[in-house]
Amino acid sequence: MTAAIDYGSFNDRELSEENTIRSSRPSSSSTASAYILVGSAVLFTSILLFLLSPYYSDIDKPALYIKTPLLEMAQQQDITTIPNPSAYPRRLFIKRTNTTIPVLGFPSVALARLSSPSEQPIANAAVRHAIQDLQIQYFDVAPEYGDGVAQERLGPALQPYRQHVFLAAKTMYRTERESKQDLENTLKALQTDHLDLYQFHSISTQEDVDQILNKENGAMKTFQLAKAQGKIRAIGFSAHSEPMAVQMIQSGLVDTCMFPINFVAYHYGGIGQKVLDAAIEHGVGVIALKSGARGRLTSQSGEAVTVPKKFHHIPEWKRQEMIHYPVVTSPKYYTWYEPEDDPEELNKLVLWALNQRGVTAVLPPGTMELLDGIADMLRGESEVPMLSEEDVEGMKRRYEEMDIVPIFHNRTVSDCSDLFLDRSLVGICLVWAFNNTM
Repeated sequence: MTAAIDYGSFNDRELSEENTIRSSRPSSSSTASAYILVGSAVLFTSILLFLLSPYYSDIDKPALYIKTPLLEMAQQQDITTIPNPSAYPRRLFIKRTNTTIPVLGFPSVALARLSSPSEQPIANAAVRHAIQDLQIQYFDVAPEYGDGVAQERLGPALQPYRQHVFLAAKTMYRTERESKQDLENTLKALQTDHLDLYQFHSISTQEDVDQILNKENGAMKTFQLAKAQGKIRAIGFSAHSEPMAVQMIQSGLVDTCMFPINFVAYHYGGIGQKVLDAAIEHGVGVIALKSGARGRLTSQSGEAVTVPKKFHHIPEWKRQEMIHYPVVTSPKYYTWYEPEDDPEELNKLVLWALNQRGVTAVLPPGTMELLDGIADMLRGESEVPMLSEEDVEGMKRRYEEMDIVPIFHNRTVSDCSDLFLDRSLVGICLVWAFNNTM
């Protein structure tokens, strides 16, 4: 397994790089020598400033948006060969353009915890580790992760590698005007002129679908215009509701779908197969979400989420939803569900999702602590390993004994009244859940 990142060492190195140029008084041994030294210093400084000027041209912008310094880039490996496109099994994702992606993506939601700009070096180290050590090429982010924090950290960290990775982002805004502004904010934060994939985020209700597809002022108009302008290369969505996901797929307007393809939710909640069937029929690529989840946290096992009075990158309707239907997060992993943290069992959950027909790739749990083990299992393989029937039966026994509540399920109110919910379930249960890892 790849060694863990030494964040402390990284910070020290960054500090030393920023203090490379130091002033010193010239020696008085010889006037001629002094002139030579001064002349050499002026020449060296001029050359250095010329080389650095492209990277500091936007000095009027906040420091967060300044491009990666040349000194740091010079110490990195040859980015033209990183990441290796053959490091992981690849599958067809966007049928229209015959675009393939690796089966494992980077959960950029993990960067949402780095709320201070001073923590940018940690984000740089995390992304560098993912690309250079783990050879990950597919990155997914959203403004909702940390109310803009994740994308603000990812942009500078990803900048040296941007042309070598597949970058996907999302918006929760449903109207043309709001989604257009959100797209521009995301492009600026990510320091790029285009996204390889832009997605409607967390579709859960009929109202979501109707607003997005409204021909007068729906967000789909923003997406289609941005695609025509080259700002986005493909259109997709993420969803919690199976009926709404199927509607979006059947619209014929999307290339990709993100949906919870989770072992427990599939076997004990009846969620996932209808989406996979529709995606296969319509040639839509599927990213499996929540594949590494055991189940839903309870008020006893999780910590309450504090909802601020105002968000900057999250719609007001979502803030109200979080107030009226609160969720809890893992005190250890900061996910809103309980991830499987047994390394062997976690890998089985991920493999199960990838073994489902129609699934292109998975996004692992939104924490850096669990990423390496999954990457080590898949990296270097030409095809995704298959689970045996014995493995699957063992997984069923394991989660039955744990008596876990699926993160999503199709049960009716009477079916799950004895579980943990105090809100009526209509159609798909838990469509209101705060999606901190999609």
